[in-house]
Amino acid sequence: MTIEHDFFGILGSDDAGEVYWSDSAELGDQDVQIDLSSPDEESVSAEALDIAAAMVNDIEGLDSQARESLVADLSKEGSVTGAYITTELDEMDPEVLDDALIWDSGDKQIDFLRSIQLQRIGFHPHHFRSEEHFAVLEYSISPDDTDALLVVTIDVHGDPVRIAVEQ
Repeated sequence: MTIEHDFFGILGSDDAGEVYWSDSAELGDQDVQIDLSSPDEESVSAEALDIAAAMVNDIEGLDSQARESLVADLSKEGSVTGAYITTELDEMDPEVLDDALIWDSGDKQIDFLRSIQLQRIGFHPHHFRSEEHFAVLEYSISPDDTDALLVVTIDVHGDPVRIAVEQ
């Protein structure tokens, strides 16, 4: 069985029934990997696919919203975002860090968040309830030099559900 969608085209499934689609999109001067996956076709609704397509079409707005949630997280006690920034600033080679930080306003944390690069967006259309992780946005300060990712998980409305660091 297959699902057909105006934006994603034909979404087939593998032998186990998993639905998968991938492509890349431009964000500024960089390419962002985008994928969509679900463990089975029955759990994917046309409405969920429409929302994912709208998010892909407004990738700049989605990126901006995620970055705003990272800035908001900085003010929280035990901020995951703050810990990620501190770790990367301490562990990265200073020359690599100077190349990676494209902003210099005097506020290191904000400059860092402005400089991180969106690497990938993963959509999970089977997570269609408001508190669930509908999409995952993965950021890196220097993809060639560090494996650490700052990950923003959002719900179907684009609201942040979780911020985490992944290796």
